Amino acid sequence: MQLYFIRHGQSTNNVRDGDLTPRSSDPELTEKGVRQAELLAEFLAASESGTSDPGDDPLNRRGFDLTHLYCSLMKRAIHTGNIIAQRLNLPLFGMPEAHEVGGVFLETLVNDVVTVNEEYGVDEGFLATNYPNLILTQPIPRSGWWRGGKENDKLPQKRAQKVLEWLRQHHASTDDRVAIVTHGGFYNHLLRAMLHISPEEPDNRKLGYRLVYNNCAISRFDLTEDRVYMVYHNRAEYLPDDLIT
Repeated sequence: MQLYFIRHGQSTNNVRDGDLTPRSSDPELTEKGVRQAELLAEFLAASESGTSDPGDDPLNRRGFDLTHLYCSLMKRAIHTGNIIAQRLNLPLFGMPEAHEVGGVFLETLVNDVVTVNEEYGVDEGFLATNYPNLILTQPIPRSGWWRGGKENDKLPQKRAQKVLEWLRQHHASTDDRVAIVTHGGFYNHLLRAMLHISPEEPDNRKLGYRLVYNNCAISRFDLTEDRVYMVYHNRAEYLPDDLIT
């Protein structure tokens, strides 16, 4: 299996001016983010299908030939994934567990006390209206896919392991080329899960490193039964300089 991690396009939160601009709990793509996703989709579509074996094109110079496409259920990831899916004529599968660290939430400070609101993310009605072709990998509650509040710091690493195990269960020992549109923070957890890096430490912020991951960049891993090959990370040469964010 070839596994491609794609960070979503630029969101409104990515261009916030600190405390001067309100944070969104589930931000949309900016116009620049949409353009990033469109150029990425064109890059992924430029393929000489059937001209290469799965392992002999490490830089995908002969194309990608993706077979499966997943995304988190945060709006910026769904929108990015949908642009790719439409260009590649692939079904888009929504995976609730692939969301960004923290989930859908806002924090407010009242009398020096931090309060977290209760939000639930997009629901089936929103998806049916805006992304009718999206297929859920598991049912979601009527109120929305998110359970409300802020995710405990101990959960993202466990969640990353769960997502990785799900992908292995469905695609291991195949020639599938699988892409998942996810988030920068969660990607760090996925990498740690794949490479077994500090599994006892749940919080990325306590580690001595952090991977930089640009909007709509690609990272590729080739997974065999007993080994993970990190082929490349944070590839975005298909974007012009003014769209590197």
